[in-house]
Amino acid sequence: MKSPHKSLFLSLMMVSTCMVLSSSNWLMTWMGLEINMLGFIPLMYFKETTNESETAAKYLVPQALGSTIFIASAMTTLHLNNLQILMPIALCLKLGAAPFHFWFPPVMAGLPLLPAFLLLTWQKIAPIFAISSLHPTLTTKILPIAAISALWGGIAGVNQTDIRSLLTYSSIAHTGWMLASVSSPTPTLTLYITTYILITISIYMCLTKQSTKSHKQLFSLKEPYDSFLLAITILSLSGLPPLTGFIMKLLVLYSTKASTIVILGLILGAMTSLLYYLSLTFSPLLHMNKTHFSKPQITSKTSIMFLLSQFLPLSFIIFYF
Repeated sequence: MKSPHKSLFLSLMMVSTCMVLSSSNWLMTWMGLEINMLGFIPLMYFKETTNESETAAKYLVPQALGSTIFIASAMTTLHLNNLQILMPIALCLKLGAAPFHFWFPPVMAGLPLLPAFLLLTWQKIAPIFAISSLHPTLTTKILPIAAISALWGGIAGVNQTDIRSLLTYSSIAHTGWMLASVSSPTPTLTLYITTYILITISIYMCLTKQSTKSHKQLFSLKEPYDSFLLAITILSLSGLPPLTGFIMKLLVLYSTKASTIVILGLILGAMTSLLYYLSLTFSPLLHMNKTHFSKPQITSKTSIMFLLSQFLPLSFIIFYF
């Protein structure tokens, strides 16, 4: 696929997300979600192989199913109010939250690196903000899904050694925290998803330097300084105190209206995720302790993204609160 076509579909995907964020009725929201899906599917094709076609079909079917349930629920709520609960469930299916995540790991495994990170970051914005625009009684009913996502993302990622699988289940766990922040009266959701996107982009910029599969290859970069920044970024993604990821999770726990059981599920999921991320970075950090560090280049792209991901969300917190 030529580059102008990619730019066109990327612009279509961004415009449709803005359409969902600014929509005032469910029909416009549904149209924005559909355009977003149709704009992302052509971006999956990099080498036009059979594997990419299979991955696109695995993505299309659950997304179309979620859109169908969403618009059907929006139309039938005029007569049957009990079916309103299907609207956030359909959006959770499009979001890839547990237990509706059956399509998410296979799609992530078959995607090239750039579309995979678009699916991890940008494709979460429209469904999660559509959920936040629902009535508070509906958002309260889906808070158990937040605890299930956090727990499943932490437990399923323990035995994973592939980097993409680790990021996949970490995304499911972070989706649970995003759903928990939906019930917050403060702009916690915007701050959390901004922090998550910045940290994920920092990891993506490190992964593009070389082809990595297992966690042992992840920290074999030529520059020890870049490997050190990557380790700190991953620990921030896991929520290790006192890094930015921990501060954002603390902000969610402080402002959410979830029950005690849901909060315990979120904390247990975060602790489990922290376990396998610590095991991921512990050995490389010990190895880098014996490595001679050259003078770091603060102006490099990796350093700039690291500084943005760690300090920009903190400045947002000061601005809002």
